[in-house]
Amino acid sequence: MADTHMRQKMIISVLAGMILIPGSATVVSAAEESEEGQTLMPVAGIEAVLEECYEKEVKDNINLYLVPTDEGEYLNMAFSDTGDFTYIRSAPDEDSAWVGKLYSDSAAVVLEYLDGWTRIKSGAAEGYVPSDTLITGEEARACAEDYQNRTVRVTAYALNVRDGQGTDAQILTTIGMDEEYTVTGEPVDGWYPVRVGTIDGWVSGSYVEPETSYSYGETKEEEEARLAADQSSETAEVQETAAQTVPLGQAVIDYACQFIGNPYVWGGTSLTEGADCSGFVQSVYAHFGVSLPRTSYEMRSAGYEVSYAEARPGDLILYEGHVGLYMGDGNIVNAMNEEDGIGVCSAAYTDIVAVRRVI
Repeated sequence: MADTHMRQKMIISVLAGMILIPGSATVVSAAEESEEGQTLMPVAGIEAVLEECYEKEVKDNINLYLVPTDEGEYLNMAFSDTGDFTYIRSAPDEDSAWVGKLYSDSAAVVLEYLDGWTRIKSGAAEGYVPSDTLITGEEARACAEDYQNRTVRVTAYALNVRDGQGTDAQILTTIGMDEEYTVTGEPVDGWYPVRVGTIDGWVSGSYVEPETSYSYGETKEEEEARLAADQSSETAEVQETAAQTVPLGQAVIDYACQFIGNPYVWGGTSLTEGADCSGFVQSVYAHFGVSLPRTSYEMRSAGYEVSYAEARPGDLILYEGHVGLYMGDGNIVNAMNEEDGIGVCSAAYTDIVAVRRVI
């Protein structure tokens, strides 16, 4: 499935319309007046601007964006330092309503520092989290790479994924234009290690564009929509699995019917030399890699129970001291007795104790 929460590409912006060139700063020691008498703000680097804003208590009136520093990281960026998640709340209070979740691998933009709380924006979720659930400042800059998601985007119409670096390596699969894949390690000689589904391989750096992003939190509404989509997907998978079990169950019956006419032998498990009722069922299913108990009594707990009305080919029909395989149309194939051997009879020839589905 998809990721458990939203991933967005980072947007690099500037603060309050100022373009900052890394490594440069104009230093003014005190406020100056323009010719029109207006006070000019001293510029001593972005840190001084933010500090002055906070000191004048006007931090609510400016937007703090992801502003690059000399080191290439971000002044107001924070990373989660929590378990699975921490609630993003509507107010700096544990009793306030939660409006989103900040997950263990999430990045966030710091909007405001309060006493014990920090107002953040992570993805579309904005609100307050306890300050001790965040990594901020110099520590955040130091660990930024640990939170990065590294991917490559394919720039060729068709690109081979190989089992090593170089065009002589074996082709494992082919990927297409604008598809994105996770980078699993460091590039080697211009080749990137990537994961494509369950396949780990290498792609040429000449035909991919490396990208870096961060994971972000999600709003309460986004979580609800994601969980609903996951539930729909799981339901579809269950339905698909159910549809697939019918042909497999029929394959079980087709295989079992090959041995009609072979002898019944008490205690036997041979489909050709002789088997009793449970030995017959056990051996048929063993052919399909399914291990069943030895006796009909123990088979009452195999798989899961369904009603006789729901019975499908391959289901176990259990009686007192007997078991057979449901064929459909109200019949079972079973090792009947010494006189009749392996054969077919009505599933309702006597009282049914249970119907169990094992595939």
